Amino acid sequence: MGLVSRALWHVNRSPLRHAVKAGVNMWHLSEKRERMRQQSLLNVTPEEKAKAADLNRDGYAVVTELMDQGVLKEFSDAGQARLQGIAEAETKQTSTRKKFWVRLLDAEMRNGQLSADNVFVRYALQPSVINVIATALGEVPWLDYVLLSYSRHTGEDLQSSQLWHRDHDDVRVVKLFSYLTDVETDDDGPFTFLPRQATDKFGYPLLGSHFPDAEVFEKVSRSDVKVVRAPRLASFMVDTAKCLHMGSRMAPGHGRLLYTATYFAFPRIYPGGKKRPFSPAASTTTLQKMVMGL
Repeated sequence: MGLVSRALWHVNRSPLRHAVKAGVNMWHLSEKRERMRQQSLLNVTPEEKAKAADLNRDGYAVVTELMDQGVLKEFSDAGQARLQGIAEAETKQTSTRKKFWVRLLDAEMRNGQLSADNVFVRYALQPSVINVIATALGEVPWLDYVLLSYSRHTGEDLQSSQLWHRDHDDVRVVKLFSYLTDVETDDDGPFTFLPRQATDKFGYPLLGSHFPDAEVFEKVSRSDVKVVRAPRLASFMVDTAKCLHMGSRMAPGHGRLLYTATYFAFPRIYPGGKKRPFSPAASTTTLQKMVMGL
């Protein structure tokens, strides 16, 4: 890691990241304004506005009831089908950084991209999802990636996202999570987080980015913890830059299939031209292209 990259890494893990975001916003002011204009044209329901308010106030919102039933059925069936191909997917995944994960969409990408007509992309582009996040951010969001991950027990020490952390990809990182298997007990590795207000008590430690339970609960009460135990197809949004979180702490013999779609406010806080992981389809709308950064 070069000196500039290392300095940016530390800055973006502190409150100074807001100054970096303000700077990159100025370089893209015209597109920022257009995204804000397009957000103002969205037909947002009172329920969607209420979920956006929850997200801004507490850092999370439960959105299960907002999912489109037609897309949800196809999404559910596709998830069940992917469960049958875990062993094959493991041989084709492009990242093995997290040994407790198998990434199930890597093999479906062509030239590093998923088509916009892929059900796991369409799920992220649902109007209700975009309406909530756009209202929370005040502009049409940038969809950074979608991920389908199968978590399993490895017998190794807790590591990476199994420890408490915030996401530092940007000032705000709104993630849509949907369970594709039942997550009913702690053995199933539920997504676990601290709401925004509790996370603020923890602050920004100068050293480290991933923390064990003991260090977190020196500053924060265990009673503040939210554990998302829920049946398959439950959906929730969390601002993972503002909420400490962890998950995938699986017991032997248990597995969890989780869908994640990650959104920022344009532009990315980190510089550089990252190739978009999506390609448009014939039916892709102008708004959807804006969301996907195409």
